[in-house]
Amino acid sequence: MAADVLSRLGLVGLSHHTAPAPLRDRIAAEEAMAVVWADRFAGLAEETLVLVTCDRVDAFVVAADPAPLLERMADDFAAAGGLDRLGAHGYRRLAGDAVRHLYRVGASLDSMVVGEPQVLGQLKEADRRARQIGRIGPVLDLALSGAYAAAKRVRSETAVGQRPVSIAAAAGHVARDIHGDLSGLVVLVVGTAEMGELLVDALTAAGLGRRAVADTGGPRPAAQARRLDATLVPFDRPASVVSACDVLVCATSGGAGPAIPAAVVAEAMRLRRRRPLFLVDAAMPAGIDPAAQALDGVFLYSLADLERLAIDGRAMRAGAASAAEAIVEEELARLAERIGARDAAPAIRDLADRFERERRRALADGGGDAERATALLVARLMHGPMAELRRLAAEDPAQRAAAERLLARMFEATKEEGGS
Repeated sequence: MAADVLSRLGLVGLSHHTAPAPLRDRIAAEEAMAVVWADRFAGLAEETLVLVTCDRVDAFVVAADPAPLLERMADDFAAAGGLDRLGAHGYRRLAGDAVRHLYRVGASLDSMVVGEPQVLGQLKEADRRARQIGRIGPVLDLALSGAYAAAKRVRSETAVGQRPVSIAAAAGHVARDIHGDLSGLVVLVVGTAEMGELLVDALTAAGLGRRAVADTGGPRPAAQARRLDATLVPFDRPASVVSACDVLVCATSGGAGPAIPAAVVAEAMRLRRRRPLFLVDAAMPAGIDPAAQALDGVFLYSLADLERLAIDGRAMRAGAASAAEAIVEEELARLAERIGARDAAPAIRDLADRFERERRRALADGGGDAERATALLVARLMHGPMAELRRLAAEDPAQRAAAERLLARMFEATKEEGGS
């Protein structure tokens, strides 16, 4: 049964849904921390996969009894985050629920921006690293192959996979409308949420020449600068830094107020001598003071604004996400079928071997008489089932009825018209 194979799979994690960015940073600020956590859990589990992104830290393990191990792992995460207990900041999943989570993550249905393509690549990279050191076994291999199949279908059969790409392409289009030739211009990203990197990559593809990352503190900005091959710039004088860029992408998460106040933008525009400034607010919640939109030469777009340029309303996205969720459920059902078929294979082989032995014995006992040999074969094959049905009829009529239904399904037996 599928449950038998998957019952040893467990997950403990935390994401943008459950934990603020500072807590996630303390536990794992960059992808390299996946190796550290995987090493820590490896001695406790048969298989291990740790996924670290800007949005989440997910640790999948396979063990004979995963539930106690998940509690220990949650305690380790809590200690790294400076908490007594992980509590509601994290989540635990077992068996099929862990697989469903993996499928939804791979298909980008659990991302801060649904449909962003980066998480699938990050999952595959985490898989590659884990395989290199022998951490992936048959259970995780089965789950991951299914997750990749689900993600491929979601991206090819629905519009979900196009949404972030379309948003990023819209940002490039607006940048060209505002600035014309982008080759000599600078894009600055403030904040480390993944949508910011996606937008910066798209703007670079659109022609923007140079990239910079604001050093807002902590280890993430430096890691982001390395990933983007960008210049890390101090952010202690925000107006001066903003004035030196032509496109600013704000990708912060959390916080009590806007990371970029309108007063900072106003001073930056004075320093820029009113040259146009394109601001993209990709933060959750809003990271740029909306009042900045009223300043001359400032063009402020939120993700919703860019989305409106790229898609025909929110209903289309909801419909695409609904279709994507249906695909995930279909692929989970296929996984259960594959596991069931695999589990049944030994019994099928045993049955085929027994039938073949009886065939050979009947041919030998038939002495070259085909009629006699086939009669012997049928009688011998029916002897066991008939004896069992008689026993069940005497001892357990309900089980007898169930056995009769099973035999009917197996041999596609139907009663003749008029039969009893």
